[in-house]
Amino acid sequence: MKKSVLLPTDENLILTIREDALDRNADLNSFCQLLSHSNSMNSIALDGRWGSGKTFFVKQCALLINAKNSLSNIDKRIAQSILEATKQSNSFEGLTDNKLLAVYFDAWENDSEEDPVLSLIYRIVQQLDLKTSGFDLQKLVHVLGTIADAITDRPISNVISSLKECDFLDVIRKHEDLETTIKAFFEEILFEKAERLIIFVDELDRCRPSYAVRLLERIEHYFINDRITFVFSVNLEQLQHTIKNFYGNDFDACRYLDRFFDLRLSLPPINTTKYYNSLNLSNNVEIDRVLMRIQQTFNMSLREFCKFYDSVKVSGMKSYFNETEDFMFKYIVTLCLALKIINIDLHEDFIHGKNEQPLLDLYGNDFGTHICELLLNDDEMLETPKVDSIVHVYLKTEVKHKEKLSELYDVIFKRNYINGERVSLGQFTFNKITKDFVYKLDSSLNEYTCYDE
Repeated sequence: MKKSVLLPTDENLILTIREDALDRNADLNSFCQLLSHSNSMNSIALDGRWGSGKTFFVKQCALLINAKNSLSNIDKRIAQSILEATKQSNSFEGLTDNKLLAVYFDAWENDSEEDPVLSLIYRIVQQLDLKTSGFDLQKLVHVLGTIADAITDRPISNVISSLKECDFLDVIRKHEDLETTIKAFFEEILFEKAERLIIFVDELDRCRPSYAVRLLERIEHYFINDRITFVFSVNLEQLQHTIKNFYGNDFDACRYLDRFFDLRLSLPPINTTKYYNSLNLSNNVEIDRVLMRIQQTFNMSLREFCKFYDSVKVSGMKSYFNETEDFMFKYIVTLCLALKIINIDLHEDFIHGKNEQPLLDLYGNDFGTHICELLLNDDEMLETPKVDSIVHVYLKTEVKHKEKLSELYDVIFKRNYINGERVSLGQFTFNKITKDFVYKLDSSLNEYTCYDE
């Protein structure tokens, strides 16, 4: 089964720009232009919760920046595809050719390294592909020459051409003046390729506390350069917890981070409805309405929402439901599957009859009116607001949304059915079989491979 979660491959990054499926093209344009005109901005924190699409956003920014710089080493076919995608969207007006160079660094992927500066510099060398991009390496050779002579018998002219990861790290490690080397290194890159280097640092909030702190502090020390801008795509709340785990719970992590960030920005939310529609996920309008309402009620991130929909597809695929089962799948099973992703403890309490609140939060309002109406008996009607002093005489008993939802929760999750017992609510009949139906679909994911982030 095809996953709804899009991985940040070049193909998906370009496709999402072309279709503007996340409704973020205007935000991409604005952010890229901000970077183009931020001559004195050395560090920006781009804040977003986990699963909100930060990695997608900054990788798209990096592609756009490099595609607009003819001196970058981006694959020409990829660059052409990006430029064509931007022309198809009205959101990129004003995005002109630039003299910026962008590099992406996954801090979490590298936090097993002893020294973050070394891994960062190597990733920059790797992505810029200095050996094959036509870059004049002679001045860089002079910067590294003394070190190279000290650790190898090979001629200096061959050092750069045969440089591998272990060689490069050994060279840097044995240099006594790391700060001078780094500054000279970036000056040579910028002299040849760009006026400004944009370094996107991603996933810092997921790193080991010691690595995260060391990376921040060494960047501040070694990368003081008016022509370098760092963009940290992070969950600032989680990063503050990481800092406190290193310095102690009483440490003022917020003020500490202010030392490193010249500007804090929040990642704009995606248009979940537009993204959902772009996937052409369901042919059932009512299920679509319920899924979108669940996303809004429980504030699901993009990643959570995609995983949620995938779980709904798995749970209901190739299934044929009777009228009661169809009702249960649309309104109850979907909620169970959402809770399993959002909060597993809440999910366990919900399905074991200990907490009906998620049901009330989702349907105890105007959205749930249709559902509650389906559960009304012939002598019942939903309570309506009284109008001033007009006296209403009803032939039916008024019941509240909450009362019907509590009854529904009781017959599904709390009642112990014995001897073929059956309970009717409105047009539906509930028994042990319908109760087992919910549990079966709720647990059906166990038969499939779960998707990692």
